[in-house]
Amino acid sequence: MEIKLKAVSRESTGKGAARKTRGEGLVPAVIYGHGIEPETLQVRKEDLQEVISGGAGTNVLIDLEIARGKKKDNHLVMIKELQKHPYREKLLHVDFLKVARDEKVTMKVPIALVGEEDSVGLRAGGTVQHTLWEVEVECLPGEVPDHLFVDIKDVQIGDHMSVSDLRTLPGITILADAEDVILSIIAPRLVAEEAEVPEEAAALEEVAPAEEKPGEAAPAEGGKEE
Repeated sequence: MEIKLKAVSRESTGKGAARKTRGEGLVPAVIYGHGIEPETLQVRKEDLQEVISGGAGTNVLIDLEIARGKKKDNHLVMIKELQKHPYREKLLHVDFLKVARDEKVTMKVPIALVGEEDSVGLRAGGTVQHTLWEVEVECLPGEVPDHLFVDIKDVQIGDHMSVSDLRTLPGITILADAEDVILSIIAPRLVAEEAEVPEEAAALEEVAPAEEKPGEAAPAEGGKEE
């Protein structure tokens, strides 16, 4: 099942035009692939946000209706790339890839962890160090998963998980190297203990005998200072 989304053809291009588009509450976009010429578009920010907030995330099939004046046509697309502001909740640009139901596509799929609550390594005080957050897969458009999962339940401190440990489904080919490391369980950092004061430093802290001041002579035994 596809999610419906409306777009409007956009003639103006460039950074200035894109900023103006975003200022109007729209997201600049482009559609390409499957025998069509690339075309610049714009979609409503709220509509796009609703599409990607579903369970499938960005890997969802979209029935994209493109309006060119009074003329409209529909394309089956997927989101190939979504650009977001690095620290603001702001959508900057979206690439739509036109697809065919019976032709395989290459898409990036995020990696999710399972088994964290019962993880041997985490219960022992270890922490997860991520290396790989997503992998590229090849499959039919309707079979692109929202996530690929890796189970860390039995992973101990010092062990790692690789692409070969990902759970896969029939019809999905992972294009990343099977030996690529996804994550490691690393030992907790040791709490630094207070360092003992070296003997040499301790010796310096001892009270040293009073030294003679320049120009003063020590009083003779049994004598008095003048």
